[in-house]
Amino acid sequence: MKSILTACMLMVVLAWPASAAQRIENDNPHHLLQQVAERMLERIRDDRAQVEENPTYLRTIMEEELIPYTDYRFAAAQVMGRNWRSLNDEQRREFVDAFREYLITTYARVFTQYDETKHELQFGREEAFENERTVVVRARLNQADGPPIRLNFNLRRQSPDSPWMAFDLEAENISLLSAQRSEIQSILRQRGFQGAVDLLRERAAVEIDLDEELDVDDFTQGG
Repeated sequence: MKSILTACMLMVVLAWPASAAQRIENDNPHHLLQQVAERMLERIRDDRAQVEENPTYLRTIMEEELIPYTDYRFAAAQVMGRNWRSLNDEQRREFVDAFREYLITTYARVFTQYDETKHELQFGREEAFENERTVVVRARLNQADGPPIRLNFNLRRQSPDSPWMAFDLEAENISLLSAQRSEIQSILRQRGFQGAVDLLRERAAVEIDLDEELDVDDFTQGG
């Protein structure tokens, strides 16, 4: 089975924003992903020693650099599906906050698997996006220890003047957002709203372990 890294590593990469010292162009989704990937790989490489000393540092990186360019609120609503309409404002905030923390930990766990010497991202041809609200950016993840993985990055913007934000990744035509939605819907039927929130919080609290071996099921089913 494919490594969790090959299935979702670039879901993290696609949302990697610039620091104050170097602004990433987010009015062009294709340029955004290319700049983000470059910064992401550089950051991981430069901070390798700190990550190895304190793996939890990966959570800090995700929260500081990833989340601002991820439309986690939209993704959370999509995961809830039709149940979103029945939630009050407090419940929505509670679910979004839990989903956000879950994403941070999930992405941090992904990068325990990352080896900058074995993975290379190759982007496809740029497609027109000027009149679109959603766009798919195609890429391929080349890996030294396995076959290439086809990736479709899904981004959206609320208006023509709004920045592009990442909300989903399809790895070999499998939508990670859809996989998350299927699981949350099952939990909602079995344990209700609070059960879904508790599950996300439980997974958000998982310790970051550099020796952990993950596969795609750990991502799509929580691990």
